[in-house]
Amino acid sequence: MPPAGILALSADGHRPEYPQQLASFDGEAVGHCSHEPIALLASEAKRWSGVTCHIRSNGLISYMRSKEFDPDDVLQEALKTFWQQGFEGTNMPELLDSMGVGRASFYNAFGSKREVFLQTLDLYFVMVRTHLEGLILDVRDPRTAAALLIDGILAVAKSPEANATGWRGCLIGNTALEVGGNDEEIVDRLKVGVEILRALFRKAISLPSSAGVRRSKREIDQIALQLVANVQGLLVLAKSGLSEADIKLARSAMLATIR
Repeated sequence: MPPAGILALSADGHRPEYPQQLASFDGEAVGHCSHEPIALLASEAKRWSGVTCHIRSNGLISYMRSKEFDPDDVLQEALKTFWQQGFEGTNMPELLDSMGVGRASFYNAFGSKREVFLQTLDLYFVMVRTHLEGLILDVRDPRTAAALLIDGILAVAKSPEANATGWRGCLIGNTALEVGGNDEEIVDRLKVGVEILRALFRKAISLPSSAGVRRSKREIDQIALQLVANVQGLLVLAKSGLSEADIKLARSAMLATIR
């Protein structure tokens, strides 16, 4: 199924194929994604952005060129809005205003608010993975690497805009709490996001320990999952007004399990 924003027929009249992709990180399978990688999505969407399709009476397709925009840029703005306000909390006028596109151009390129939200989740996973992976690239100690990942996740979850608690949270946790298990496609995407975080923590815990501790693959998997669950829970509490002192205390408790 072609991504939203790509016309059903290509320029030569043939229907393009978009097979499901198996998302992976650090060589490990982390789940199925119903779209091409975000970079390919963006490049394809850019080819067709601003194009309006019309069916003539003779059945041929004609195209009208409207104002073009960069899908990468507008998805970044949509991500900021959804992150701060949530999917249901963002109405169409607010979304169009944040993206800086007209209603007709929006529907031609993306199809729906939900499709934009799905694409912003994909974009969020790429951004977070790239950022966190860079933090531990040259680290050789598991405790230091885990600390950098926890601090990196907390830093990303800080709100750049003034609000009651100073936190915007993790988009994975926010979406899970808002949408719950009601949307299978969104749930599948959230699983990919969680597995990306687990893979990062597995990579950190797998580093040689300066204390000479040797961990089995099972233990590494358990610790990684526990860290993901703990940091996600901590972000929910932070958004609920948990004090900075208690946040630091929880961080220390997470790291105490790593030697």
